[in-house]
Amino acid sequence: MSQPQTLGKYQIQGLLGKGAMGVVYKGFDPNIARPVAIKTIHASLLDTEMGRELLDRFRNEAQAVGRLNHANIVSIYEFDQDKGTPYFVMEYVEGHDLKTLLKDGRKYSPEEAVHIVGAILSALDYTHKLGIVHRDIKPANVFITHNGQIKLADFGIARVDNAELTQMGSVLGTPSYMSPEQCKGQPVDARSDLFSTGVVLYELLVGKKPFAGDNTHAIMHSVLSEEPDRPTAKNQSVPKAFDGIVKKALAKDVSHRYQTAAAFRDELQKAVAPTKAGKSNNLVLMAVVAVVVLALATGAGMWFKTQRDQQYAQPATETSDGKLSAEERAKLERLINVAEAHFKVGRLVSPQGSNAFEAYQLVLQVDPQNSEALEGINRVKNRFFKRAQLLALEGRRDDVEKHLELAERLFPNDDRIMLLRNRVNEQ
Repeated sequence: MSQPQTLGKYQIQGLLGKGAMGVVYKGFDPNIARPVAIKTIHASLLDTEMGRELLDRFRNEAQAVGRLNHANIVSIYEFDQDKGTPYFVMEYVEGHDLKTLLKDGRKYSPEEAVHIVGAILSALDYTHKLGIVHRDIKPANVFITHNGQIKLADFGIARVDNAELTQMGSVLGTPSYMSPEQCKGQPVDARSDLFSTGVVLYELLVGKKPFAGDNTHAIMHSVLSEEPDRPTAKNQSVPKAFDGIVKKALAKDVSHRYQTAAAFRDELQKAVAPTKAGKSNNLVLMAVVAVVVLALATGAGMWFKTQRDQQYAQPATETSDGKLSAEERAKLERLINVAEAHFKVGRLVSPQGSNAFEAYQLVLQVDPQNSEALEGINRVKNRFFKRAQLLALEGRRDDVEKHLELAERLFPNDDRIMLLRNRVNEQ
């Protein structure tokens, strides 16, 4: 079948995806001069029972999603028919779907996984409150734009093939990501979406799907009866907290899962950025502390520079019993306070002046085994690379390159440099 030149008023510019059920085209709206994506169903299918079912789903999706307005959801603009071909027009996303990125071997850190899945859950929190269940959460329906924004869509009709249709009831979906109740052909609610989102989370953390098999029935049997390995058993870099999160998300019994997308998202955020008791709910106190810390970091600059110059000029001295003198201990305490102040305001390795890394380094020149400084340097490096990874995820190549230059100078033996360099080269 040849590609149409137009659908309604829209000019067809290319093919985005196709399958047994339909096609997605890249189009152009001449009235407001913007690119769009256009989803269709093959007209030849509409005379069959499944075709009519698909058309109903198609129309329902257009009507339901067309009224949604959320930063993490692909917008729907219009639904219509042209010469017997139903179609709806939606936002054209400049980027790649997550399925393609995973297939190409892209690896994601736990922080990146939380960034992606957290955005999916934000979208689901919004839709679930409106009574809309997605029913087809999977990497093919998750897009990452060139600036790192996450967009949830449903290209299922265009990409589903006969092997991906369940044999129970009238449910459409991809078996590896379907909830147990979907596999049984039972009614589903928002918690089915949360199960599917848990599958996506597992795949991002581990690099493999939690439920596998040689055919549809084998996969569905795995979903219904098997417990996947813990993420930490497959990837030792995954924090242990994710084991419990994934287990709850993938519970067979819906009552044992997360009951809302917001609860799921909150647990994920705590897993990578735990908050200290008493501070998370006191914004005023946090603001005051931030101001004080910033003042400390700024006011300490001159003193820090003097100490640095003196330290480079004179080797550390020890008392006769090999311990630091009281004066040196006081100096180390001041340096650590300065380092902590810089760390709290995000001045990690700034080349423009004093920073947390240099302050901790000065401590080690006086006391090479200082546990606070050694731990502090590790925290600086971890946050530095975490920031670089998020920049890479957002597609900010120039900023990532700057981070790489600093890393190669300051942390030349860190394995994460190569991983980050590979990620930049893939973009």
